[in-house]
Amino acid sequence: MSLRGVLQEIVVEVQGVRPEQVSEDATLEELGIDSMAVAELIVELEIRLGRELPVGVLRQLREVHTLGDVATQLEAALAEPA
Repeated sequence: MSLRGVLQEIVVEVQGVRPEQVSEDATLEELGIDSMAVAELIVELEIRLGRELPVGVLRQLREVHTLGDVATQLEAALAEPA
C-alpha cells in the first residue's frame, strides 16, 4: 500500500471518519484534524512504517491545508537521506 493509502487508513481509524470522506482534497479542518491530531497521525504512521520521520516534518505540516498536502510533505521527508 502506498504512503497516501496508509495515511488515509490512519485518518479513518484515528479521526473516526468514513472512508469516503478521506480524499486528497479534504481539508484538515473538514476531517477534524488539529495540530494534536496531526501529531497522533504522525506517530501512528511512524509505527506502521517502522521508522521515525525527520523532526522538521511536524514544523512543515503547519503550512498544509489538505490531506494531499500532508501526503506530499511526508513523501518528501521520507525521500530525504536519513
